[in-house]
Amino acid sequence: MDVLTEEHHMPQVEAMLAGTLALMTGYSQFLQAEANPAHRIGMGEKITRNLAMLAEHPQLSPDCRCVLWQLHERWAVMSTCTLDAAPLNLAPPEDAFVAPASRTLQ
Repeated sequence: MDVLTEEHHMPQVEAMLAGTLALMTGYSQFLQAEANPAHRIGMGEKITRNLAMLAEHPQLSPDCRCVLWQLHERWAVMSTCTLDAAPLNLAPPEDAFVAPASRTLQ
């Protein structure tokens, strides 16, 4: 497997989990916070939504869903704190981070 290839084939729940972990990595990077704080706010909101969807996924074990829901709660608080700490002119514009419409994973 070529690690530089961005094309992956995996079940939908795994793709959602992998994408969420990638967002978490981007969110945590200091340079991302400095370079584009409005984008980071949108990333935090998307992470929170993804964790909620994963926490409801029927293919994951109850214990895994419990952990994901607890993470969702923590990210919801952190996202709110990040938004509250941002200067007023850094509120994300409508097109700062365009996320696909929410849908249920099956």
